[in-house]
Amino acid sequence: MTRQGESLRVTTDVRRDLLAAAAAFKNEAAVVWEYVVNSLQYVDRGTSPRVQVTVRPKDKVIEINDNGRGMDESDLHHFFRMHGENRDRLQGRTGRGKFGTGKSAAFGIGTGLHVDTRRNGLRNRINLTRAMIDRSSGDDIPLEWQTRNEATNLSNGTTVTISAIVLPRINSAAIIDYIERHLQAFRAINPQVAVNDHVCEYREPAVAQEFAFRPSVEQAELLGDVELTVKVAQSPLPENEQGVSITAGLGNLVAVERAGIDRKEFGSYLFGMVDVPALETYKTPLEPFDSSRSLALNPAHPVAAALVGFIGSRLEEVRGALVSREREARKSEQAKRLASEAEKIAEILNKDFETVRQRLQDIRAAAGTRGPVTSTFGGANDGGEDPDEWVEGSQEPGTTEAHRGRNGDGNRRHRPAPNIPAIGTPDRNGKTAVDPAGGIGRSRPKPRGGFRVDYKNLGKDEPRSVYDPAALGILINLDHPVVAAALGEAGVEDPTFKRLSYEIAFSEYALALGYEMAKQDPDIPADDLLYEVRSSLNRISVAAASLYR
Repeated sequence: MTRQGESLRVTTDVRRDLLAAAAAFKNEAAVVWEYVVNSLQYVDRGTSPRVQVTVRPKDKVIEINDNGRGMDESDLHHFFRMHGENRDRLQGRTGRGKFGTGKSAAFGIGTGLHVDTRRNGLRNRINLTRAMIDRSSGDDIPLEWQTRNEATNLSNGTTVTISAIVLPRINSAAIIDYIERHLQAFRAINPQVAVNDHVCEYREPAVAQEFAFRPSVEQAELLGDVELTVKVAQSPLPENEQGVSITAGLGNLVAVERAGIDRKEFGSYLFGMVDVPALETYKTPLEPFDSSRSLALNPAHPVAAALVGFIGSRLEEVRGALVSREREARKSEQAKRLASEAEKIAEILNKDFETVRQRLQDIRAAAGTRGPVTSTFGGANDGGEDPDEWVEGSQEPGTTEAHRGRNGDGNRRHRPAPNIPAIGTPDRNGKTAVDPAGGIGRSRPKPRGGFRVDYKNLGKDEPRSVYDPAALGILINLDHPVVAAALGEAGVEDPTFKRLSYEIAFSEYALALGYEMAKQDPDIPADDLLYEVRSSLNRISVAAASLYR
């Protein structure tokens, strides 16, 4: 009970505070990375970090063991302080640990956190469980100190064990993908991280082009003299590899910015990096990012706002150049023949897609690409009903009509022209571009949904085909040795090339449907998934029998 006259102060219920912080860690990949990144950052000078992650699904346990500098008793008191300021930061070394929520991460997926740490010949072992949290008064949470300052010959390091994991299953592949994506920020210190028997490595995608950009004078006043690197991959990237990685000092990955281009043509090909220490040093009460590890910047922060604008404009610049180059390439005679063949394949695929779309309706909204399918994933709105209506746009080569002036009275003649897209028609020799109008009377073009097939030069070391989930695109790699050999001198009309194209596209389509089903239901049994892929491949092959004649 508060006494009359007692001073009023801010307090906290540490029990609820810890669980609220834990709620930000929604999956095993984010939780494991929280401890792995500590292992990479907090090492003795001259030591290359080594981290072993052991996943034991049957025991519902994940263990992270490192050769870091470990913690002594004083460090442990600081570690278990909610939102305690990072000691390295106080000494001017930037890095993770800004919000001091790492000790909470384990309780996002489990009910036990066990820390076994060795530093300077002394070993300490601490237990914290969900039952201990629930029993606490909220003023503090007593810990179980199993071993306190015990002499040891073990080298410095820490083992963190997350026990009694409550997830239906532990996704080791997701943990590996997450670690490998984030390792790029630590390449300078040559880290080695293994998940069970898999050694994680950051594998940069094959790069077709690379660009470097500096901010304008006005932007540099906030961002500093930074350099943005934008790279163009040979083929579309998985979602977790797209976008510009933003660091605020070595190893301090704070955000990944896509600036809204990931759903646009060629947007899924772009990735890059930029280091902006000013995100940490700019004086403002606003935080540039929050403690949720969402890898999203706070647009209200002055530096973050300037950075998003800088990155967005440069990504769009590169993307626009790629679109223009592709448009020019489509004008060649062989490109036209390839496009015609691709449309035949896409028509077969989309007829089949129409028969299975109801089973996939909860997966995603279909990408805005041409195709005969008038329905979309997820039951989203259909495309326009008139397939012959086209307007000035960006998707297909075409020609457009000039806007006609009015012959009304003088007042109307001098009014500003309304912002209405010019009417157009598809034309592979056209000098402009058009999009499906999506029906008469709509205020904006609304393209149709469906799979799209394209022939692309993706590089001889890339797979013979690639599925681009963002665009529902199936890309056949013209540079792959077997495809290039089939195309040969006989060209697109060669039956061998056509049949190979069908086989590649149909196989990729069947795998794409399987991929989308697995995204919808990550727990689908492997046998069921294999059955679905085989069934789709057989069904589409039978439907396309006429193409082989």
